[in-house]
Amino acid sequence: MSTLRSRTRAGVVAGAGAVAIAALVSGCRWPWADDEEAKIVTLSGTVDAHQVDLSFQGPGRILRLLVDEGQLVQAGAVVAELDPVDFELAAARAKAQADAALVALAALRAGSRPQEIRGATAVLAQAEADNRFADQEVARTTELVARNFVSSQQLDHVRSTADIAAARLEQARAALSLVREGPRKEDIERASAELAAAVAARGSAERQLSYVRLTSPQAGVASVRLAEAGQVVGAGQPVFRIAQTARPWVRAYLAEADLTRVRLGQAADVRVDGVPGQVFKGRLAFISPQAEFTPKTVETRALRVDLVYRVTVDVDNANGMLKIGMPADVTLAVAVAQR
Repeated sequence: MSTLRSRTRAGVVAGAGAVAIAALVSGCRWPWADDEEAKIVTLSGTVDAHQVDLSFQGPGRILRLLVDEGQLVQAGAVVAELDPVDFELAAARAKAQADAALVALAALRAGSRPQEIRGATAVLAQAEADNRFADQEVARTTELVARNFVSSQQLDHVRSTADIAAARLEQARAALSLVREGPRKEDIERASAELAAAVAARGSAERQLSYVRLTSPQAGVASVRLAEAGQVVGAGQPVFRIAQTARPWVRAYLAEADLTRVRLGQAADVRVDGVPGQVFKGRLAFISPQAEFTPKTVETRALRVDLVYRVTVDVDNANGMLKIGMPADVTLAVAVAQR
């Protein structure tokens, strides 16, 4: 009986010792595991890229589309064209109006022609002759009235004719003076302003004509075609969306506890499921200065209420393997020792 009790007591002690060891092991982690996890920060995010919607600066009917979805586009390449007929007619009209304004200003600045001066001089000479003859008629008629050869009524008629001749003489003198002086300064200034307005209208029409060619301001991929050939589009209506896939970035969220463990500009490793085994080199380019809650796609309340900071990681994608929307994992080395 004593032997049985001894064995039972030994078994209980051994079992208690095993439980204690198991509890100790389960409550502790390997030191080297803690060191490895403390050296990195791992984030999950999505690949994104800068995109721009291309649109014509003027309205019109699309004549042709020169690229299609998925095609590479170089910076400055023409991707679409509008029907140019209306723009060409407007430019031709503006050019003709500018040419007419230029000729009108040149004519005013040139002044009167010699033939105009000679003609005005001849008119003045005729007016002087008519005035002298009218004065002589008045003198003769006055003498005849004194001798009672003609009536005083006849004298009044001759004097009226002389007054008309004198007025025509003054008119001819003024006309010759204007011809010799040439156009007024105000007329020249007005013609110069009209020419400037016509030149500006011509430049605007020519610029509108250049808008029929839609060019891409950046190199990338035509990710979406938003219009078709033959469609009438308005100014600013998107036709293509160009994605700058050569310089993508990853959008992720950094936990508040890890905020002091990283720094802007530090290197990052990016991995995506679509390219297993490939590590893309990147750089932590942005950390939001404002905290926000975990995105609503995380449904666990314990995570949804945690504060996070939006970050972006620029990635080198020279071979174009990264695509917009790819899930990505970002690994950042701890930049500041954790205390």
